[in-house]
Amino acid sequence: MILGFSHLQLVVTDLERSAQWYAAALGVVEFARGELADGAYVAFRHPEAGFVIGMRSATAEQRPGLGSGAIDHLSFAVADRDALERVRAAVLEAGVDAGPIFDEAVSHNCRLRDPDGLVVELTAPKRAGAPAN
Repeated sequence: MILGFSHLQLVVTDLERSAQWYAAALGVVEFARGELADGAYVAFRHPEAGFVIGMRSATAEQRPGLGSGAIDHLSFAVADRDALERVRAAVLEAGVDAGPIFDEAVSHNCRLRDPDGLVVELTAPKRAGAPAN
């Protein structure tokens, strides 16, 4: 039986740069770091939400083909529009570029781009019957 989502594992071109970006952008906290047979890795956990993001350095064979094309975007949930505005302000204050908040059919969203070009989205549900902003 599936219990839930375990973790996301990213392959990155610059481990330290990506580690710093994800910590600043999402507020994740490092809990493990080490070396695997094919390179260095670091693991983060979000202190409130509990999700885990692992990342490891790309191997020489992976580097030429590494890009954001295989995944359209990653989306992380926030409680509501007000929380989205607070999180966006904190991300900007941390020095991470964040796009404007925009609306889709059922959500308010803000997009960031990680150091390897992957789109990371922050998403807040719209209240039922709420007018579009």
